[in-house]
Amino acid sequence: MNTQWEYKVIDLPIDLLGRPGERIQQTLNELGSEGWELVTALRCNPAEPTRLYLKRRKA
Repeated sequence: MNTQWEYKVIDLPIDLLGRPGERIQQTLNELGSEGWELVTALRCNPAEPTRLYLKRRKA
């Protein structure tokens, strides 16, 4: 059986990144409770938001 995935891309606002990691952790925990798993996070430019790439098994 071939595993099917769905993907989600989220941009974290820059103001969220300036706070302690609690809000980021809360966001990731909420997504995790929905079945999303963080694959990677990228920030190419300090003036741009960090982009989160997530996946979960397709229902």
